[in-house]
Amino acid sequence: MIALVLLKLFMVWVIAGLKIRITIRSKLLIISAVLFVVPWIGVQYIQDMENFLRINQEENLLGKAQIVAAVLQGQSEIFKSRENSAINGGDSKNSVNNSSHVYVRPIKRAIQLDGYMDDWLDYDGKSKLIKSENPLSFQYKYYLASYKKYLYMVLEVKDDQLVYRKANSLSLDKNDHVIIKLRNKEGEFKTYFIATESPGWINAHRMERYQSDEWVSKAPELRIKGEWQETPDGYNVEIRVPLSLIGDGFSFFVADVDDERNRGLVEVLGESKITEALGSIIIPSPKIEEMLKRIVRPASRTWVIDQKYRVLAVAGNIRENGVSKNEIAEKEEGVLSKVVSVIYGLLLKQPAHNFKDELSSVSYLRGSVVQSALEGEPSTSWRDTPDKQVRIITASYPVVVNGEPIGAIAIEETSNAILILQNRAMEILINLSVLTFLITVIVLLSYATRLSVRIRRLRDETEQAITTEGRIEKTFKITKSTDEIGDLSRSFSGMLSRLAEYNRYLETMAGKLSHELRTPITVVRSSLENLQMTESDEARSVYIQRASEGMGRLSDILTRMSEATRLEQTLQSETMQDVDLCELTESCVAGYRMAYPDVDFVMESDSIQQCYISGVPELLAQMLDKLVSNAVDFHIESTPVTLKVNMYKNRIQLSVVNKGENLPDSMRENLFESMVSVRSKRGDRPHLGLGLYIVRMIVEFHRGSVQAVNLEGESGVMVLLDFPLR
Repeated sequence: MIALVLLKLFMVWVIAGLKIRITIRSKLLIISAVLFVVPWIGVQYIQDMENFLRINQEENLLGKAQIVAAVLQGQSEIFKSRENSAINGGDSKNSVNNSSHVYVRPIKRAIQLDGYMDDWLDYDGKSKLIKSENPLSFQYKYYLASYKKYLYMVLEVKDDQLVYRKANSLSLDKNDHVIIKLRNKEGEFKTYFIATESPGWINAHRMERYQSDEWVSKAPELRIKGEWQETPDGYNVEIRVPLSLIGDGFSFFVADVDDERNRGLVEVLGESKITEALGSIIIPSPKIEEMLKRIVRPASRTWVIDQKYRVLAVAGNIRENGVSKNEIAEKEEGVLSKVVSVIYGLLLKQPAHNFKDELSSVSYLRGSVVQSALEGEPSTSWRDTPDKQVRIITASYPVVVNGEPIGAIAIEETSNAILILQNRAMEILINLSVLTFLITVIVLLSYATRLSVRIRRLRDETEQAITTEGRIEKTFKITKSTDEIGDLSRSFSGMLSRLAEYNRYLETMAGKLSHELRTPITVVRSSLENLQMTESDEARSVYIQRASEGMGRLSDILTRMSEATRLEQTLQSETMQDVDLCELTESCVAGYRMAYPDVDFVMESDSIQQCYISGVPELLAQMLDKLVSNAVDFHIESTPVTLKVNMYKNRIQLSVVNKGENLPDSMRENLFESMVSVRSKRGDRPHLGLGLYIVRMIVEFHRGSVQAVNLEGESGVMVLLDFPLR
């Protein structure tokens, strides 16, 4: 309502300020813009609905994490900690340190060992950078992945001075080289060096260290192989290690030698110091990952974490859009759908799938939400991605065995699901709003056009009905429409009819007055002329008498002309009362018998129990006087004048009948109009044709009707009046 009022005020201001002619169609079109309030409210509701969707997503995700945790409770062996083991009396160099952990991600295809990074471009987000104290001269970035029975590793080394192994040299540590340390499935610790005399194919050598701290090659390990390639910034080393050689401990290092003469070791760079214990490693179990893939839903990522926050398994991809193929196919149907999709893509914020995921390559999953689950309490948490493109929700649930949490399940989803739901709701809202607006505009414009056509037709008919001189030539036909325009048309038609009648009255009044006044004026003029010419007192007395009679007739004419005007003024101030029409008629008939002793009056009335109407007795008596006077003037001598009162369809009818001349056909419609007379001869009294006009005025004031008809089968006229009961 407020919007409608403001819109109306704005329209008034625009029209007043610019003086622009606004049509009905334009106004309805502007008013229809209020419909845009509906989609605006819908948009506000959809935006407010985001909080409810988030709460619902948190509850659903927490329920899913609970289900996964319940499934993994029966496989508690995967949560067993890799306890530190030591050899040679707890030598830290020959043990597994749980604080350094690597979770190896599986890949979908094998890596070609060529020393180039082409095969690793799809896994750029899963790399890790290891920097030295002087990163401009020495640092490296590595990738780890598993495919079927092999562990693939590539080291992208930045080294300002490359030093290769001397030809035929037995030493492998006097040059740039790669060190791999692991504990196999039998619990044995192994160390392998990888060095080369030049870029190309490489193999590892199993090394042992004696008390002199010198490394000695025991034998080549042909199962560990790879490719060494130089790059503009250093070199790449691409390595393949059979998973059968790896147990639960694995570490690798890059050793840097810069001086080709003394070949002294500058730095050994790794995630931990080479003198520290090995880091733990987890190779994904195909069985567990397959089970997780069956449980998790699209566009989500499920983590399995032990008590030390180490990642034991992960499945799913939060970058998926979560839209089924059927939905995609439906969206791609038709050119129009594609165009609409493009438009919506520009108008609405679309889900981001190429956001930066800082957890895509982690081997530890930390945070308050994980800590809460490891302490036995389910939890949910939202976080922003580093690039702020999406928000990610994490729901965690503890895996409890014998009343103690041994690990946790964490499931992640992005806010894309909420955004997709919002966009779909927004698309539906926009579609329905546009459709509703178009239908409404079409209906309003059609209706406005119809109104405009009808109003213009009414205007044209009104203008054509009146000439430039002000004469009413014709009235337009009455419409049957029941609305306001139909009422206006009928009002105009009635008004024009009354104006036409009044114009005819004015146009004929001069002639009728001239005709009525000519005789008495002639009498007065001739009498005065003769009076001047005669000297006889007797003759002069006759002429004076004639002039006096002429003046009396002139006065009578003026009195009758003012009678109708006085009656109109009287009708405006009269008060209705209950009148017994039968009794009033009988009383008047008794008076007529005395006033017209030569005329026989007959009063007929059915045994009417109720003969009351609402009216004014004096006016009704005046009406009867006019009717009876006319009937007496036109009746045939020795025939009666009959007044009859009867009931007809809950109305009272009063008729006055006289035998005599019939009404001319041309006068039946105009008989009750002003100054209309059918008298063929004149008597002593003037007749201006106002008597029946006064009768009609009185009848209409009493909400009745009057008509004059010729008698059937005989000469005569019946004037029939019809009144509603009280």
